[in-house]
Amino acid sequence: MPFRGRNRGRSGGPRRGRGGHDRKRGRGGHNAEKSNWRSKREYQHYDQLQEQEVGITEYISPLEAYEAIIKARFSDFHVNEIDRQGRMAELTDLSIPAQFNPTKASDLYKGQVKSPLDKIPQEVWQNLLDLVEKRRTENVELEAENLDKQERKSVHLCVKEYFGQKIISSTIKKDEKAFFQFKKSDSNNKGVDLRNEWPENCPEFTHFILFKERMDTMDACLKLSEALHVSPQKIMYAGTKDKRAKTSQWLCVKKFNPHNLVKKVRNIYNMRVGNFEFKPEGLKLGQLKGNRFRIALRNVKADDELIKNSLEHIKEHGFINYYGLQRFGNDKAAPTYNIGKHLLKGEWKEAIDLILKVKPSDDPQQAINKAKKEYAECGDAKKAAELCDKYEGSVEKHLLNGLASVHANDYVTALEEVPRNMRLLYIHSFQSLIWNQMVSKRIKQFGLRPVQGDLVFEDNSEDDDCLVPINDVNDSDKTNSESNEDKPDKPKVRALKVDELENFTIFDIVLPLPGYDIVYPDNMKEFYQEVMNGHGISLEMPKQSVKTYNLSGTYRKIIQKPENLEWKIMLYNDPTDNLILSDLEALQKKPEPQSAENGKYKAIVVSFTLKASQYATMVLREVMKCNTSTSYQASMNDYGEKKVEKKIILEESAEGKKEEGPLINEAQEGSLLNDKAKYEDFKNSLFKDILGEAADENGVKRTLEDEDSESSKKQKVDPE
Repeated sequence: MPFRGRNRGRSGGPRRGRGGHDRKRGRGGHNAEKSNWRSKREYQHYDQLQEQEVGITEYISPLEAYEAIIKARFSDFHVNEIDRQGRMAELTDLSIPAQFNPTKASDLYKGQVKSPLDKIPQEVWQNLLDLVEKRRTENVELEAENLDKQERKSVHLCVKEYFGQKIISSTIKKDEKAFFQFKKSDSNNKGVDLRNEWPENCPEFTHFILFKERMDTMDACLKLSEALHVSPQKIMYAGTKDKRAKTSQWLCVKKFNPHNLVKKVRNIYNMRVGNFEFKPEGLKLGQLKGNRFRIALRNVKADDELIKNSLEHIKEHGFINYYGLQRFGNDKAAPTYNIGKHLLKGEWKEAIDLILKVKPSDDPQQAINKAKKEYAECGDAKKAAELCDKYEGSVEKHLLNGLASVHANDYVTALEEVPRNMRLLYIHSFQSLIWNQMVSKRIKQFGLRPVQGDLVFEDNSEDDDCLVPINDVNDSDKTNSESNEDKPDKPKVRALKVDELENFTIFDIVLPLPGYDIVYPDNMKEFYQEVMNGHGISLEMPKQSVKTYNLSGTYRKIIQKPENLEWKIMLYNDPTDNLILSDLEALQKKPEPQSAENGKYKAIVVSFTLKASQYATMVLREVMKCNTSTSYQASMNDYGEKKVEKKIILEESAEGKKEEGPLINEAQEGSLLNDKAKYEDFKNSLFKDILGEAADENGVKRTLEDEDSESSKKQKVDPE
């Protein structure tokens, strides 16, 4: 089955904007990337975050700046996750592993008239036989109050062995006593516990590669949770990936049949799963080594020598390790760091109001935005939630459902409906804002050399930043707050002394992300204090009662180098030409894109590897010394449109001089408007049933051209 795609998003730039050339497939399976079957929503300008607003202000390179378009198409940006073992996530196999053989429901009960276990009385056993053979409809119960844990387990295992999936056993409380409850699964398998089908010798976590397009990891997991009928918390991943990109990454779900997983995902647009594995442990956020990027920069305005020098420079000197703009959300009306700030301060209602804020960029036709508007106007979360699309998997829908299900003003409980990783991303966004501002201040104040008081890792062999704060795991809130078993050790740091500065380079220097157990460098502590106080948060960030929002600090190197940097220059003729082969396209044996001889436009196809939590856009920003904001990039992305201005004559003045009206764009090359004969054929074909057969009073058929001519005559007025 071909990979299906549908653009559910909005245009991200003026007219074409950033999404202007991207249409993977439209209705009926037609290739819509060039035909563009659906008219685009008119671009609505709104305030978008700019680099300087999140602390991104400095450069390392002394070279000349040049222009190129980042993410002109989502297919220009490819990301492959690299796990802790150094394996790159690449979709190469869509099959189910042959060794996975789920057990079938047992028929051992047939002929077993006598109870096989003394803990199950004969009367209860007979009731179970009657239940499975449809001679009984009521659930079967058995008191378990006097049985210990091992004895209760033996009862469950016995029922499973003899009845398999046909009877589901559980332990319930009734009249303050423990009871076994046995119920028959219905014809639609409602209530069936799929874990009971799991092969006996198979590790319990299903790991797989998710290949996705035009959705970020959080959105993908929400869609998966809806399709698989599991909580979003049950879908585990190591890192979040971009929305406007083609990405491959590892995900896992506990004891989920891969056959069912493939079947469910088949109905989700822009998503494929494969490369199944089974492991005894799941994934936690941060359990990755890094990412491999393949990126096409289009319409490059630089000569080959400057391109080469800029890439060689970053290869040797690195880039400032800023958190990119995508860390903070795109809309200035509700940046993620402001939501995070409210959560850290315990201002729950303010955080909720920002998440559900009606923004100028919202498409008023989308169901979730209608729901947000309803909530803003009437404050009725239940009524607003009912307006959401049934299959909507957004954070806003989860939050509205949470508000609808709790008592008034119980905002903390309502927020728990938002996947925990998403809530953590909000507060980490605030950390990232402070870090960006501090690294810019550090470079302005002290330059690109170590100075007294700078922090370095105590263990010089420590090559990676401690990128994930200790509360950043995939477990539930309760599990996380009660267990320290899987918390990573934070590396220790120390301050540099004057007599050892020559033994270190700028690549060794780290700055802290603020938290309750962090060491601040003496030469920067005052600046941290000033910025944090401006947000109404103390530098120590004391722990609060809701443990989820207690934020441990961490450390991050200020300058990093991309690894395995490679590039090539390609020429192309059409802005929609594909320049990079995706994992899925390679799996489908599609050919590698080639440079067009004497092509009209120049592109750089660059690939490199970054460690976890480093941003490819910040690498590209340093290479070109360009603005990476969405609005700026969108303003350059209409280069393929032919614009020929045409003057319109409105009327003649009293002096006989022709007055010029406003300027409009000439029809593009190949348009019907440029071929009068074809245009008339098109009109007659389109409206023949309405006008083409109309007869005048003499019985003569008139064409649409005649109608137009007569209409023009009627509208003409004698100037005298």
